[in-house]
Amino acid sequence: MAEDQRAGEHMAEGATDGEPAHGAERADARPVSLVTWTLATFDTTVFVLLGVLTAHASGDLADLLAGLNTLVGVAVFCYLWALFVLAVRWVHNRVALDSAGVSTLALHGAAAGSVAGVVFLLGLLAVVLVPTLQSGGVRLQSVLLVLLIGAGVAAVVGGVVGLLASLLDIAVYGLAGYLLPEAGTERVTEARPR
Repeated sequence: MAEDQRAGEHMAEGATDGEPAHGAERADARPVSLVTWTLATFDTTVFVLLGVLTAHASGDLADLLAGLNTLVGVAVFCYLWALFVLAVRWVHNRVALDSAGVSTLALHGAAAGSVAGVVFLLGLLAVVLVPTLQSGGVRLQSVLLVLLIGAGVAAVVGGVVGLLASLLDIAVYGLAGYLLPEAGTERVTEARPR
């Protein structure tokens, strides 16, 4: 993948400049590529759109929106978007989108989705439950029980979402390569500052 090739090129450049190559630190310090941003944004938008359409079809969308304000909605969307970016980046740092097998990408996508699902749930619970716990309205044992069950469900749901998102990413990336075959030899990510 282009990110991995860039990382290898940069590490080789750093080694020749007399600068030691610290692979793991440099991989974490690399900026998120345009491909990762694009796929994560696409995945987030499709996920939210499907959720809104499902809620609308069931007739619950009006009640759901009545309980939210714009700031909360934007905050939840940004939190979800950040999790998708981190999950897609994690997958792209480990497997190449253009050369890895579908099963390898799907398994990595499911793993990243499971972790993202649990983190998403923990973030929501932290926002909702901390004020309630501080006021003494909920017992800690009940919170732990909800947390354990919810984490399991969130891991499964997140894994399924990650699996489907990775399959969708493979299809979209393949379609882009089919529509723009001349771009296959060009750098598709932004140049890194030196």
